[in-house]
Amino acid sequence: MTDFLKELKGLKAKEGVTYEQLAEILKDKYECQLTANSLANKFSRGTLTGKEVAKILSALGYEVKIEKNK
Repeated sequence: MTDFLKELKGLKAKEGVTYEQLAEILKDKYECQLTANSLANKFSRGTLTGKEVAKILSALGYEVKIEKNK
């Protein structure tokens, strides 16, 4: 789980998006009521839900893709 959160944080940084900007995008696009502070806390505690992760990835321009191991 820690590696996944690091990857998600890395994608956020790669796209140059701050927690404030991400909160605004989520509010505008999904009517989420997450603040920059609550997002930062969820990232640091590792308490993001699956729905939140999917919305964050979408807001950053990515999609969730599930593949069976080969």
